[in-house]
Amino acid sequence: MSQRIDRAHNTASSYKEYRKELESYLSSSDLLLIPGCNDFHSQHIKGSIYDDPTVCAVAVKFLSHLKEKNIPSYEEEGCKYFFYWLYTKALDGKKHIEDTLDLYKKLNELFNEENDGHHKFDKYINNMNKDTCDKLQKVIHLYEVFNKLENEVSQQSEQTKCISNCSELFTSYVDECREAYNYDFCNGLKDFREYHNYYFQSILHCKEEQYLLPQVEIYHIGGIILTPFVVILVTAFIFPIIYKFTAFGPWIHHILRRKKNIWENINQETNQSLNLYEMENRNSKIQSYNIAYNCS
Repeated sequence: MSQRIDRAHNTASSYKEYRKELESYLSSSDLLLIPGCNDFHSQHIKGSIYDDPTVCAVAVKFLSHLKEKNIPSYEEEGCKYFFYWLYTKALDGKKHIEDTLDLYKKLNELFNEENDGHHKFDKYINNMNKDTCDKLQKVIHLYEVFNKLENEVSQQSEQTKCISNCSELFTSYVDECREAYNYDFCNGLKDFREYHNYYFQSILHCKEEQYLLPQVEIYHIGGIILTPFVVILVTAFIFPIIYKFTAFGPWIHHILRRKKNIWENINQETNQSLNLYEMENRNSKIQSYNIAYNCS
């Protein structure tokens, strides 16, 4: 498997573990024992699936879980996944991304101040913004949809198992990637594509192109056109400096002089050969004339 497939596989596995962990808290009876959560209130939770203390308790328990793991990559991806859970599950996608972020940061403050968070996840959570969160929730959503497909594929017939439920969603995200390039977003789509296509080709044995996700590659026409001009300008500017102030100048001068001498020698020999040929040709004509004259 390629590096992208390995990375996407690890990402998918982590998301499954995060989801399982969060779901286990909702069925737990000790949610009300979390310090600070009984008195926690936020206007953003109003009208959501869960009440304020429940959302607070789930947040603290999950961040505590990440802290106990103490694996940087697991922590970072976990912080991203919890935003997804808040946005799509707890708030049911009914609140703006900015509102979800505001709620997330307040929950992190409570985790730091009353549950020994020690500001461990500030570097991840406080650096999130509307654009990054919009992009990351879309990539995570692709994995969630794909996970559902994996769970249902055993119940599908041979005719339907090769139909991906990610195609339209993925294609719309690729269009978005091409319109406004974002490295993390586009790279995440590339990883997911390879993971998805590997699964369909190698596990489900769906070989036809129609079952595979399209390329994410972006070709910048402007860059392709400008590159030759930039190379020419840079070469024209740098070459005289290199020629004058480095050992490259005398070396190339020596090479050019040698080539010039070789060509001069070749031309001289060619000219001598031509002159000799013309002299021989002229002498031959004179001899022929003398013979003809004597015979007459």
